[in-house]
Amino acid sequence: MVSAVSSQAATLNPLAYTALDGDDNAKQPASNATPDDSDRGPATQVSLSQDALDRLMAAFKQGPDAAQQALNAWSQAGEDRFAAAQADAAAARAEAQKSFAAAKDQMRHNVVAWLKDAQESYTKWKNTTPVPAVQLTAAQIANVLKKAAPLGIDPSKIGGADTYGFGMDGKIYIFKKDGTAWMNDDGVPTSEQQKQDSLATRASNIQFLTNYLRDDGTV
Repeated sequence: MVSAVSSQAATLNPLAYTALDGDDNAKQPASNATPDDSDRGPATQVSLSQDALDRLMAAFKQGPDAAQQALNAWSQAGEDRFAAAQADAAAARAEAQKSFAAAKDQMRHNVVAWLKDAQESYTKWKNTTPVPAVQLTAAQIANVLKKAAPLGIDPSKIGGADTYGFGMDGKIYIFKKDGTAWMNDDGVPTSEQQKQDSLATRASNIQFLTNYLRDDGTV
């Protein structure tokens, strides 16, 4: 007959010890218990609901066969839960990989388009002759600011920085801190220095995009 043992041992390892009634010194490892570190110290907590534990202990009271069947059923249920968790994890990984692949394809598509635009812009800028900006008169400035008002241009900000600029109707307007205003065609450099500086920036962007596609295996 199984004697009462400590509540911790009974809960954590119900097959760990057998002993005669009333003989606490006669505790020996059960023949069907595998000795391990848990028999020499604190055991690893097994996660069992109270209902499952009650049914397991009831089976033990019915005899060895019922106890073994209960243990087998408990083990199989654990294996089933583990298999289901693995299936869920596999499905989640597959979905994540699918989403990642779609995002990567979209990024590749975007970079190819950006590279094409950058190359076309570089070629156009390289072949464009610089045209100096034209200084606006006071009347022209007033007219430009009136036309730009619906765009949200705030005249009070003019003069607060070294330059204040905006584009409108294919033109670029630059207001300087000294009170002067200048106009030039959009997409046309105003000096050779500006042209070369802009070409260097465009070339750097083209190289960056090309390197991305090369690393990605596209080119």
